[in-house]
Amino acid sequence: MGDGKGGARTKEGDRPSNRRSGGLRSRKGSSTPLRLDLHVHSSFSDGRDGIEEILKAAIDASLDGIAITDHDTLEGYFEAERIIREEGLDLLVIPGVEVSTSEGHLLTLGIRELPPSGRSPDETIEFVRVRGGISIVAHPYHLFRHAMYRIPDCDAVEVYNSKYIFGIANLWAKRMAERRGLPMVAGSDSHMAKTVGLGVTVVDVEEGSDLGDVLASIRGGRVKIESKRMSPSAFVSQMVRWTKKRLRRRLNK
Repeated sequence: MGDGKGGARTKEGDRPSNRRSGGLRSRKGSSTPLRLDLHVHSSFSDGRDGIEEILKAAIDASLDGIAITDHDTLEGYFEAERIIREEGLDLLVIPGVEVSTSEGHLLTLGIRELPPSGRSPDETIEFVRVRGGISIVAHPYHLFRHAMYRIPDCDAVEVYNSKYIFGIANLWAKRMAERRGLPMVAGSDSHMAKTVGLGVTVVDVEEGSDLGDVLASIRGGRVKIESKRMSPSAFVSQMVRWTKKRLRRRLNK
């Protein structure tokens, strides 16, 4: 993979440590803010671009890590893990899935076992929790997005999704998360490499932290949000692709 604009940061020797191996760099006794995009799709589900392009885009966007959250598959994550290992990239990639529950989509992070689809949100959350992962309600209250219209007993709520051009659903999600006292996170919900990093969750971790500590910080609300709304042209492009796929599926039935 070419270095691109982020070439100076891509190899293991360019930074004090390699986050993917479990040691998140920080000065002794201090905390380190990690900029993470927790909601990214690849061509392993309904995304346009491959994993290699996505990883390059994440580095170019000065992210510290991303979660590959393809629909009901972990294959994109495993491909990212392979590329990072072989190329020695200094980028944290969190195992993730956007699970199709009986009520809508749920992001699950931190486990390498695929949660079954079609179960209730509560059953899925429990499945993930007992395996050490966390669950985040994805784009709640949004029409036409397989969204949930309630907030279950999850670990966090996605209150900023960069695909919401008007932002009404984001505002409602934020209000409901605040009422429940739940941590609030952001995600780009990127389906193309150029939109990776439009929704960033900044997570505070301590010296020597590993993936489990990152998940614990999210669960504990030690986060803040950086956001940039998706451009109308990118939004339209994604909607056109989504509409074409839906039409093809109907014609093939």
